[in-house]
Amino acid sequence: MGGIWTQGLIEDRLCSCGTRFSCCPFWQAVGSTSFSSLGTHDIEAIVRYVRSVFPARKMWRLLSCRTRRKLVSSAPANFLDITARLYQGMRTVSTRQVVVDSSKLATYFVLLAHVSVVDVHVIHLVRDPRAVAHSWRRPRVADPDGRSTMPRFGAIKSAVLWLIMNVAVEWAARRLDLPYVRVRYEDLVEDPARIVGGLRSGVLGDAGPDAGEAGGLVEENVDLGVVHSISGNPMRFRQGRTSIVGDADWKVGPRGRRVIVAAITLPLRWRYGYR
Repeated sequence: MGGIWTQGLIEDRLCSCGTRFSCCPFWQAVGSTSFSSLGTHDIEAIVRYVRSVFPARKMWRLLSCRTRRKLVSSAPANFLDITARLYQGMRTVSTRQVVVDSSKLATYFVLLAHVSVVDVHVIHLVRDPRAVAHSWRRPRVADPDGRSTMPRFGAIKSAVLWLIMNVAVEWAARRLDLPYVRVRYEDLVEDPARIVGGLRSGVLGDAGPDAGEAGGLVEENVDLGVVHSISGNPMRFRQGRTSIVGDADWKVGPRGRRVIVAAITLPLRWRYGYR
């Protein structure tokens, strides 16, 4: 959600469909009913707001009920109404009843929980923190236009961010009494059809893929269609038949880094089943 305002409207980055945000037919159609009437001062106010409250390092503040209330009360006057129109626009243009927002920060769904027309379900995808730290140390990979790259962090910062972001997601979801399910990356790549099918039936109340989508996910393969993500891992630009395989390179990386990350994340790591 935050990416629409900063990476989209301000920076005009590439949408994962391959065109710039300002030229993407999907976002232009959504914008015509959601934010086309906003003035420059309105957009600037929203951008200042999202930049001040969305950084991952501030997620721990969501553990406080007072901070969660302040998060909502400090939003620009029309922010929640604009957000409601934005999600309604995405549903209308996509002709889908469910919008999958791949945002990783708890701040997003805390705000969405206060939008009356949005029914929020939290799917919390977690991964072994040692694998996450290894991924954050890899060489930078840029978007096709070379304007945006994934961040790189050291072992200690990776471990601390992993703790903050995951604790904040689970804590906020439970305190707000939102439907919540946790999925481990390792279980997903081992049996994607079972995990995705369980999410569709249990979380979304869907019996499973319809006839038109039957070939979308079969065992370890998936047909990736066009999606409209503004920020994230550059692999969001990938389309077509793709194999789902686990990434275990972290297990042969520097042992010292794994030990540091394991020690810092011990309580939550064990709680999530990572020994």
